[in-house]
Amino acid sequence: MQLEGMNETAHTPTITLADIVAKTSDLPSLPAAALAVMRETDSPTGTAQSIARYLSQDQALTARILRLANSAYYGLSRQIIDVSDAVVVLGMRCIRNLCMVASTYPWMIKPLKGYGLGPREMWTHSFAVAVGAQLVASRSRASSADQAFTAGLLHNLGKVALSIWLEDKLPGMLAIACREGLTFDQVERKVLGFDHCDVGAHMGEGWNLPKPLVEAMQFHHNPNACDPTNSLVDCVHVADYLTMSMGLGLGGDGLRYDFQEEALARLGLTSDHFDELAESFMVAYEQHEKLFEDAA
Repeated sequence: MQLEGMNETAHTPTITLADIVAKTSDLPSLPAAALAVMRETDSPTGTAQSIARYLSQDQALTARILRLANSAYYGLSRQIIDVSDAVVVLGMRCIRNLCMVASTYPWMIKPLKGYGLGPREMWTHSFAVAVGAQLVASRSRASSADQAFTAGLLHNLGKVALSIWLEDKLPGMLAIACREGLTFDQVERKVLGFDHCDVGAHMGEGWNLPKPLVEAMQFHHNPNACDPTNSLVDCVHVADYLTMSMGLGLGGDGLRYDFQEEALARLGLTSDHFDELAESFMVAYEQHEKLFEDAA
């Protein structure tokens, strides 16, 4: 996939990965309740009661989840009025996804000028990758569809922290990408010495996220570098490329995306399967968008 770029020269690195986390104000975070729900749904001992109990400790998060649960997407015949009811009616896995959506939506809808992304464009891309990764995981049966959704939603977390540091560098970085035929993450490494994948993985480790999710943040542009390979990373890589191909939330990454076909092979999929996924993707994405018709 290739779009046109601009031109300029590389800058000497002036910040470190530690600076990004230490000096960036208003870093995004996941509520403690959301992290607890993620752990509970991944645990064989997790129950609907324990999930409802954790969520009830965060009233703001609960309110957002209930708005989503009552959206047109689910088309329920009655209104869900409390989180315990939501877990029973929709199920633990569904509530996990709603919890992640409700937790990330407020800070993902902000513009990211350092990546050329306007309001909601980061969210559009991340949510689309979440839907796509869930679809790929379900089709390949190589990974948990719910974990794939979460990994897709969080894969570009590092951009939220790194954007402000790139605002004055963006024209030059776009120029380098165009002149040297590099992807934007490659330009990040050339200019800074690290990229948004590194920043996201660093933040994910700080949140004590499971290793497979952290690896999805770290290697989603280069799944072949993940050793040993991780099917969750492969699902997100395929979904990321699929989303970019559809033109959803391109930003700097829209200049070029290097797709690693080995990821498809590791998932037991072929180029024909990819074409089928592409046909199913927009239908699934548009259906999921109904979550926000009367919510969030």
